[in-house]
Amino acid sequence: MLNDFKQKVESLAKKRRPKIMIGLYQGRMNENIAESIRRAQKEIADLVVVGAPVEGVESIEVGPDMTEIHDKMVEIIEKGEVEGVVRGNVEEHGLLRKLMAKYAVGMAENEARIQNPCVMEDINGNVFILGPGSTVWGRNDQEKIYWTDSSIKFLASFGYDKPKLGFLTSIREANYKKTTVENEDTLWSYKTWESAEKLVKYYQDKGFEAKNYEIHVEHAVKDNCDIICVAEGPMGNAMFRGAFFLGGAKLLAGPRMALKIPYEDTSQSEQDYYNHILFAAAWINGNQNK
Repeated sequence: MLNDFKQKVESLAKKRRPKIMIGLYQGRMNENIAESIRRAQKEIADLVVVGAPVEGVESIEVGPDMTEIHDKMVEIIEKGEVEGVVRGNVEEHGLLRKLMAKYAVGMAENEARIQNPCVMEDINGNVFILGPGSTVWGRNDQEKIYWTDSSIKFLASFGYDKPKLGFLTSIREANYKKTTVENEDTLWSYKTWESAEKLVKYYQDKGFEAKNYEIHVEHAVKDNCDIICVAEGPMGNAMFRGAFFLGGAKLLAGPRMALKIPYEDTSQSEQDYYNHILFAAAWINGNQNK
């Protein structure tokens, strides 16, 4: 289990103050967000805010046009003026597509986009990676492999070797029928079972400890899985939102692995970006040690 992940992040983040950019959209700004940025500026990194300015922090004010904010953020990255990026509360798709077009050359969009291992801490203090969490990706075996491989690569950069893997389905083994289908609507559920079984074998053959936990994410957590792969992206998105917004879980990291620069993804609904900036600083500083 990754229960020392937060300690590793805090230790790496304190090594030096990197320069980090964050995007902030004026239509979603409030004092809580601004205060979290000022706190991060004081304690963690030299920040550059693009979009809605924050008093006391270096800011490049850009009006309400989201495309203009994205363009300015990409321009700053291209000039090498920052070491890492926290998305902040700007819209995701436009910014990520611009970055993928420049830095994920030759990589299909689904392959690049799905490489987003999200580290969460549940209300009992258990830390693990859950996903894929996209509403549009993670629906087939290859995309789940892209996601799982990116999670393994991410953990290796923080010193975790051979993580334990759990795979989820939308059906219990007792309800799975290999040949007889009484209801066509259940075919999708059967396919998630077959997918989990296939991926378990795929990673066991690579030397990883892996198991099909059916629908039981709680069993995967109790069994100390480091990486938990869901039945498909939309289910992962719903699970993560339920745990985060309703269940008291915390998002510790949401890195994008396919880009040339450390890029910490976030939700535009969040009200505090301190921990995202803390993680981005740790990731940047950890990369310098390689």
